Amino acid sequence: MTTASYGVSSSLADSLFVSSSASNGQLESYAQNSLVKGLQLYSDKKYPEAIASFKRAVGYSPTSSTAINAYDYMAKSYSQLGDSHAAIETYKKSIATDSNQDVTHNSLANVYYSQGDYGAALKEYAVAAKLNPSAANLYSLGQGYLADGQYDNALKEFALVRRMAPKESYGDFGMGQAYAKQGQYADAIDAFQRAIKIDPKDWNAYAEMGYALADSGQMNKAREVVATLLNGDANRAAQLNTYLYGKTRPAMTATSYTALGTSFLTILGPGTKLTALGNYNLASPDAQQTFSLTFQFSKPMAVESVQSVQNWTITRADSRTGLSGDYNFGMPVPATETLLPYHPSAVIYDQNAMTATVLFVVTQNSSADGTIDPSHIQFGFNGKDATGLTMDPKADQYTGFSGFA
Repeated sequence: MTTASYGVSSSLADSLFVSSSASNGQLESYAQNSLVKGLQLYSDKKYPEAIASFKRAVGYSPTSSTAINAYDYMAKSYSQLGDSHAAIETYKKSIATDSNQDVTHNSLANVYYSQGDYGAALKEYAVAAKLNPSAANLYSLGQGYLADGQYDNALKEFALVRRMAPKESYGDFGMGQAYAKQGQYADAIDAFQRAIKIDPKDWNAYAEMGYALADSGQMNKAREVVATLLNGDANRAAQLNTYLYGKTRPAMTATSYTALGTSFLTILGPGTKLTALGNYNLASPDAQQTFSLTFQFSKPMAVESVQSVQNWTITRADSRTGLSGDYNFGMPVPATETLLPYHPSAVIYDQNAMTATVLFVVTQNSSADGTIDPSHIQFGFNGKDATGLTMDPKADQYTGFSGFA
């Protein structure tokens, strides 16, 4: 990758010209003035000009603490311009000047981390922690282990941070992250709760706890976290809410009628004559008529899953195996009772409306006196949504008598 010069030649020439005739004290003064000017330019977001000024500061006094500060802000300026490669090279030059600056190693690690190079980041975090085993540096090392997939090592570092800084929330927060990565959600939630107890405005801990709750299937508690976040960090609330939507299983939420087929009136009870149900189209022996019932889904569904008739069932309600309320209210079924096909004949899914219209055939008996209990006909669906989630078991069946369950 080629790094832009950002005025390097002129700034370097200026510093070399002055250094040839100035004393060390003068050079340090020039370096400090260039650093101050560069900081002002950096504050004004004039990053190319700031880089040129920082380079002059390094040129005037290349081994001083002023140069280390100039390297730091030079790298930050490159990062602001999106030139991570130049930022990394700048931090390396700073480390070559003074390898004992833990802050510089941490800053270099942060750039590697932002680029997804977690192995390189971890190496620099480890050097920083060795140079200065402060709670902050050990926390960064823990985050490096976490990103590199070394969860046990991360947990050890975060536990140490917790012991070193018991009045700070970030040790518990890191432990919560490590536990969550290992699928130990109960421990993760406990750790996040400890972090929140220490700092009630640690919105990041709230958000991570919400994710852990969702991943452990505690969706209602996760939604409570969203409500709390709305009062403290709306952005994190929105992100968590989006995650919860993606994790929430699809549900059937309502029924309606369409022009496809004759509407199957599930409000009608036991003993309903087929002749009345089918507007007298079933008045003849063995006559057939197509009926329909439309179901509303809570989420976009997989088209092929919804339209597969094998994923749908049409049965008589039985409180022992399905919804409450038995077919014919549990009374003996008369000989005239009609049995519907176990699977529908077709299903049509409307992706825009997120509705599925179920079509099925009702057949009159040979004596044209068939009866049925529409309110206790149970419709079931066991397919998937567009992301592959299976149905919510509390909303994948329906009868007119009991509703959805």
